[in-house]
Amino acid sequence: MSALTSPQASSPQAQMDAYLAELRVRLHALPEDEVTDIVEEIRSHIHDTAGRGGAMTDAGVSAALNRLGPAAALAAGYVTDKLLARAQRHRMPWTILRAVFHWATLSAKGSLVLLVCVAGYLFGTSFFIAALAKPFYPKAGLWLIGEDTYSLRLGMTNAIPPGHELLGWKLIPIGLALGGGTILLTTHFAQWCIRRFRETRQTSRMA
Repeated sequence: MSALTSPQASSPQAQMDAYLAELRVRLHALPEDEVTDIVEEIRSHIHDTAGRGGAMTDAGVSAALNRLGPAAALAAGYVTDKLLARAQRHRMPWTILRAVFHWATLSAKGSLVLLVCVAGYLFGTSFFIAALAKPFYPKAGLWLIGEDTYSLRLGMTNAIPPGHELLGWKLIPIGLALGGGTILLTTHFAQWCIRRFRETRQTSRMA
């Protein structure tokens, strides 16, 4: 039995089918019609690459699969590209952060963009929330609590923070402007990085 099944298991068609089956499983996060399109696109690519000059061979299929890379990595690239495309359209911070997080799993550049985005959104959101909280919690503000030590507090407790508050009621316009501006700039930065990354990937695929 093993002597009969061994050649079949190692045949070019079996290699390709196993790779495509794993790819399909890894693409489960995408809609089924998109998964089918991607799998058929990769199937055609393998056929064209491995069958140049005649029928597919073990060596030809192996070389084609090696160029494509592991099915898990290829699927991750497609899923990330889908999320990045959605982030470009909707431009919401949580959509951008989710997409950039997936990007960060693929490259160091993605990790750097994620770090900048997280820092920017945290900074901007903190000042924005503090500005909105100020009318209801007067102790909310930017406090100087020691030499060159600052703390942005929301003032939602009865405890009196040490030091003194620096902005007073100016926190409202400053916080709204600084917070909103930082969130907007972070979004523009993320959009620019996403656009450049997707253009580079598209150019690489065409090449």
